[in-house]
Amino acid sequence: MRKIRYNLLERGASVRDVIDSVVARGPHDVPVHILNLDDVVEKHRNWHHQLSRVEPFYAVKCNDDPAILRTLISLGVGFDCASKQEIEKILKLGASPTKIIFAHTAKSMDSIDYAKSCSIDLMTFDGEFELDKIKQLHADALLVLRIRYDSCNAQISLGKKFGCDPDQEAPQLLKYAKTLGLEVVGVSFHVGSGSEDHECFQGAIKCARRLFDFAHTIGYHFHLLDIGGGFPGDHNKPIDSYAKTINLALQRFFPLKLNVRIIAEPGRYYVASAVTLITNVQSKRIVRNSQGDITDIMYYLNDGLFGSFDWLNPRQHPPEIIPGNHQIVRSQTGRFSSTLWGPTCDSTDLICSGMMLEELRIGDFLVFDNMGAYGITLATNFNGFAKPKVLTYISRAAWEKLKLDKHGKSLKRSAPVVASNNWNSAD
Repeated sequence: MRKIRYNLLERGASVRDVIDSVVARGPHDVPVHILNLDDVVEKHRNWHHQLSRVEPFYAVKCNDDPAILRTLISLGVGFDCASKQEIEKILKLGASPTKIIFAHTAKSMDSIDYAKSCSIDLMTFDGEFELDKIKQLHADALLVLRIRYDSCNAQISLGKKFGCDPDQEAPQLLKYAKTLGLEVVGVSFHVGSGSEDHECFQGAIKCARRLFDFAHTIGYHFHLLDIGGGFPGDHNKPIDSYAKTINLALQRFFPLKLNVRIIAEPGRYYVASAVTLITNVQSKRIVRNSQGDITDIMYYLNDGLFGSFDWLNPRQHPPEIIPGNHQIVRSQTGRFSSTLWGPTCDSTDLICSGMMLEELRIGDFLVFDNMGAYGITLATNFNGFAKPKVLTYISRAAWEKLKLDKHGKSLKRSAPVVASNNWNSAD
């Protein structure tokens, strides 16, 4: 687990100042993630403002940086864990077993046994063989039936792998669970990671209500609805429309008088905008046509698809470069079609192509926004290239509010705004 070093931002300091400071130090081999914990705290405040009935259970797989997890624990957030290792990590950081849902429908037998030993009872299922395993290893578990309800406009459709058919399979599975004497307490769904279809939640919640009613006819009394994830988290992608749709659907299908607990599994919502990536140009090649005109400039960065950009589908979601934070060659020739490559020897390590940029020099920096979701957890050391270094920042106001000073041994106060002098050393 990464040792946490908090860099304290005093009044008047900003993450933008930190970025400028890192750039001013000059080029380096290792890409840098600037983690802004204030952004995580603000996202939590906004969640409760817009979705007051819905308890967030953060999807650990999205970004498992210990500073993020510890902040969320301090905020009282629950956790969606998918493995024994994620559960171990969360518990070591101080989370309560009652704030964890084991939200994987194809769990190993060892992980089910481990969950029982840790008093983690809440877990999902979507098939009869999973019920058989749970009956054998954790018969007192509180089970949540996961159904399939896919958004037609999501970056990643999860229904191809998880979730039973709500009309055909779900009723039979509930009957089977009843014959095994297992306690099923509710229904869950996930419309897909990075969904851009907020209206999909309305149909999914309506579908879940039908199963609540069916369960009642066979002797179950459900009291939990898990509406999963799929919420946007970029700076320019608010959740207002999602919240409005969900709140109206809950009001219609799960009014307060039913006393149903509503939870969700947001991941990228909490962390996407909390991380800024600082990368630099390590090499460059100009491509010309037969007339000698520049048709493309290829830049080789110190981060790529085997690092922070692993999650990226550049055709659908090109990376967002923060303007004004990179040094560029000011010329009379304007902008050029540009290709950004990662550092490895793999030709699939392509970040994006066809991006119009003013000419960059070797050693210049590119700063990318909204890089907190999935990049760090999916990053590898392929070809021997280092994973991004994480520099963690928090304002004094947030620090004192969260009482994180109980972990003060790892606190490093910057004066007034920049990272410590040895920021390039390993944590």
